[in-house]
Amino acid sequence: MTRLYQKFRRIAKSISPLEISSDFSQEDLGWDDILFGGGSSNTSSLFLGKYSKSGIELFIDKFGLGRQVRQLGITSWTVDVNTNDPYKHILTVYRGGKKDREAIIMELIARYQSLESKKEDSDFIYSQPLRVLMIEWLLLQNPESDFNNNRPRLPGQQHPGIGLGEELLALFSLMGRHLKVDGILNVPQYLHTALFFSKRHLFLSPYAQALLLKLSSDLLSKYPLWKVAWASATGSIFNRETSEYYQWEPRKQLLPLNRHLKAYFKSEAYQNIARGIKEEKIYTIDEERMLEALRKIEHPPIAI
Repeated sequence: MTRLYQKFRRIAKSISPLEISSDFSQEDLGWDDILFGGGSSNTSSLFLGKYSKSGIELFIDKFGLGRQVRQLGITSWTVDVNTNDPYKHILTVYRGGKKDREAIIMELIARYQSLESKKEDSDFIYSQPLRVLMIEWLLLQNPESDFNNNRPRLPGQQHPGIGLGEELLALFSLMGRHLKVDGILNVPQYLHTALFFSKRHLFLSPYAQALLLKLSSDLLSKYPLWKVAWASATGSIFNRETSEYYQWEPRKQLLPLNRHLKAYFKSEAYQNIARGIKEEKIYTIDEERMLEALRKIEHPPIAI
């Protein structure tokens, strides 16, 4: 456990279940809530069947997120919970009081799902049925800030981040345990997103995990993250061994929460493959190819 997670865990213990679902209405209160103190049903107006708007505002305050956001110059915000689709819930935090797409600080789209091994992850050998929380979309940004040469735009970004990534990963771990899911799943659309989630998440496929570790080892020791991110987005990562350009393929990453699943990812079968990294560096960046591709972008991340 990280120090941040341990800190958040202590804070979470001081928050009562009623505080995080305090603005539910009578029709939201089902038999699971009455008999067992709340279930994970996602049919109510509560986000993921558990968290009220005021409960989320309490989280922002208790976990120190509000203080950190204010340090960025954002002095007020509005929380919005959309549960119109019972199978996919949306949590949005806006700067100020106006619910405008250009004022979004954070947006999270999530749903419950059963996890099955698909063709692309056929080497995920786990026989037990799994119920996971799927993170379909996560946006963290500071509309008050601008990019610069020291902090270039990453692929997919409209505004710079807000620097709360570590805090969100720790909160996801706590949420997953509270929601009683086996793990938290995401499918990163970009290499840099996968590198961010890899601090806690593992690819279902040990081969995909080994490849990510190899790319990280070869490239981040030599290049800054923004360059690695744009090299991936422009197909400019070169494999010296095969003389081919690497193409990023989104794959499933999972934060395991139940003990059997954790044991699977720590097993020799998984770890031996995932650690199968050659000593010599085989991945590099074709910088000319990358710069040529960036010249064709309307707003390149750096001055070219």
